[in-house]
Amino acid sequence: MTVESMSKPAERVSIEIEITGESPRDAWLIVPRPFDHWGQRFTGFETTGIDQMREIGALNSRCRAYLLKPSGATPPRLRYHFERTQTAAPDWVWEVQRNRFTNAAPDLVETAAHLASGAMTQRQALRRLIDNAAGIFAYDHPEEDFNEGHDAVPMLCGTTKGSCVDINTYLLASALSLGIKGQYIAGYWFHPHKTATLGMHCWLAFEPDGELVFWDLAHGLKWAQSLGAKVEEGLNPAGGRRLAMSCGRGLRFATPHGEVQISHFSEPVWIGPQGRLPRPDLNIRIEERQVEPA
Repeated sequence: MTVESMSKPAERVSIEIEITGESPRDAWLIVPRPFDHWGQRFTGFETTGIDQMREIGALNSRCRAYLLKPSGATPPRLRYHFERTQTAAPDWVWEVQRNRFTNAAPDLVETAAHLASGAMTQRQALRRLIDNAAGIFAYDHPEEDFNEGHDAVPMLCGTTKGSCVDINTYLLASALSLGIKGQYIAGYWFHPHKTATLGMHCWLAFEPDGELVFWDLAHGLKWAQSLGAKVEEGLNPAGGRRLAMSCGRGLRFATPHGEVQISHFSEPVWIGPQGRLPRPDLNIRIEERQVEPA
């Protein structure tokens, strides 16, 4: 670290999540324990309205979570603390869960191989996959995921309405089928002029030819549709701030009410005696501040 970098103020970021409505009877909350993403370090976690808390690990990943038992007296409130840093993510972030969210169906494997044919580098092959997906998906929020009911990620043709989850599922499975190192990141994105968000967002990290690159094609398509912007590599085509909460797909956890699988893990999940319960209503806000070095 240079003297110049040491003199710069540190950026501290907090996310507060209020879970509104009545807590389901005998239910537990499972919430992610954030990992250290590139440029982000998790520094602390606080709760109110919680009687019991313990940290648990995923059964198929090195991601971790907090298991919380609400008191019932007040709505549960969670507060995550982060610091913006130059730190890289740990190597285990690249470990992929092989399941219906990451395995490409045979026709998609064939299509990805055809698109990559003749590419001189993995990065060039990845860009061909991106351009193909950009021509297939129109950014939207359909009621059902495009791969619902499939045991692997299917090939698509024509135009398909897709959310960030849909688009990144398709891209990641395609890239992994070519042996390109990649991972799905679930977290939150906040508009540059707002301090609240309605829910989760996701993006992709890749290491084609050993070089780290990020893609948020969903936001690229969204802003291209509204502003005529070009779809380019990287994050935040419209600005804003994002924080990562977990990595991987179909994370599995053991809870007091049995095992649960969470396809993309950023928001709190209720687990009752009969299994997973409907998504709770959430108020999600971000707070940022600069801290001068001592």
